[in-house]
Amino acid sequence: MPRFTDMFIAALRSDIRLEHGDDGCKGLAIRVTPAGKKTWAYRFKRNGRMQRITLGEYPVMTLGQARVAANKRTADLLEGRNPVAERQREDLAAVVSGDELTFDALADRFVQEHCKPRKKSWKDDEWVLKFAKKEFKGRIVSTIGRKDIVQFLRRLAKVSVRNANKTQASICTMYNWINLEDETIINPIARIPKLGGKEREEDRFLTDDELALLWPALIADDAPLTGGVGVALRLIFLTAQRPLQISGMRLDELVDLDGESPRWDLPASRMKRAKPHSVPLGTEAVKLIKMALALRTEKQTESPFVFPSPRDPGKPVDRHALSKAALRLRTKLDMEEWSPHDGRRSATTWARSMGIPRISTEALTHHAIQGSGKTYDRYDMQAEKRAAVEAIEQYVNKAIAPKLKIVA
Repeated sequence: MPRFTDMFIAALRSDIRLEHGDDGCKGLAIRVTPAGKKTWAYRFKRNGRMQRITLGEYPVMTLGQARVAANKRTADLLEGRNPVAERQREDLAAVVSGDELTFDALADRFVQEHCKPRKKSWKDDEWVLKFAKKEFKGRIVSTIGRKDIVQFLRRLAKVSVRNANKTQASICTMYNWINLEDETIINPIARIPKLGGKEREEDRFLTDDELALLWPALIADDAPLTGGVGVALRLIFLTAQRPLQISGMRLDELVDLDGESPRWDLPASRMKRAKPHSVPLGTEAVKLIKMALALRTEKQTESPFVFPSPRDPGKPVDRHALSKAALRLRTKLDMEEWSPHDGRRSATTWARSMGIPRISTEALTHHAIQGSGKTYDRYDMQAEKRAAVEAIEQYVNKAIAPKLKIVA
C-alpha cells in the first residue's frame, strides 16, 4: 500500500470502486468510485470483527485532517473505547447553537447535509460559499449581522453581479435551513432584494474588432495575468467549453496530443450534465495546451493539472481566477464588460456563422439532447464536433488577420 501524499490523492482515478490504505497512518483508507468521488474511511478490528467508519469526503476533508481523524479513532481503540460510539457522540455534539457555530462550519454542514443530497448543482453552492467562508472565517454565526453580509455582497458585485446574486441566494437558503434546526439562528438577509442588482442579459459575444484587440493581449508579456490564465481564456474561446472545465483540465484527460486526432475526454464527474464529454482539439488548441505546460514552474511540473494553482500544485487554478483576470484585462483594454463564460457563447456564435449546424454546436457545448434522441441516439458526433472547433479556429484567424497569427 502507498504512503499517501496530496498529489497522490488528487491524481487517484479508478474504473471500479476501489479502496486504498495509507502506509503512513494506521487504519486510514480512501475509497474511489468511477464517478470520481473520494471518501475517507477508518478501518479497524474490534472483538475479532473488521469495522469501518466514514470520516468525510475529499477534498472537503484534506489529507492532513483525515490523518488527524484516523489517529483520534486509533487512540479510542488503544484506550478501550469503541470508535463507532465515540464518532456518534461527536456527531451529536457537533449540532451546536448560533453562539457556538462558526460560519465556516455552518457552510460545510449546509453543503454536505442539504445541497449534496438534494441538488445536482451542489458544487455551485460549494463554490460561491467558499468566498463567504474566507470572508467570515472563524466568525461565530450569531456575531454576523445584516450589515456584514451586505457589505461583503456589494464588494462581490463589483467583480461579478451574477456571483453576488448566487452567493446571496446560497447564504439565504443556508440560514433558512439551519433555522429549522435551531430557531435561535435568524436569517440576517431575509427578504432583501438582490444586492448585485439586475444581471446582464446572456447575449454577449465578442465582435471581430474586440477579438482582434483581445487575442494578443491574452498572452502579452505585459498582460495583467498570472501563469497560464491567459492561455486558459483563449482555450475557452477555441473549444466552447465552460470556464470550470477549462481551469480544471487534467493531463490524464488529454488524448493523442501529438497524433492526428487529439481530443480532451472529460469524465461525467466533471460535467454539469453528469455525462462524459469528448472535445476534439484543433491545431491551435493543442499548441496552447503545450504552451500552458511550458509555463508551469518547477514546483508545478509534477501537477496532474494543466493549469495548477500557484499556491498548491495539487489543485487546479481557481475558476474565479479567470473572472478576475478577465476583469483586469478588459479594464486595461477599455472594453465593454465580458466574462469568461461569454467566450463559450462567442465560440458557438462564430461556429454558426461559419455554417456549422446547430446540432453540432449543441453537441460541442454538451447540451442535453431533446426528444426521443435523449434515450436512443448514442452517436458521439465526434466528426461534427471536430468540424465545429476547426471552424472556430478559422473564424479567429480571419478576425485577427492580417495583423497577427492565432498563436504569437
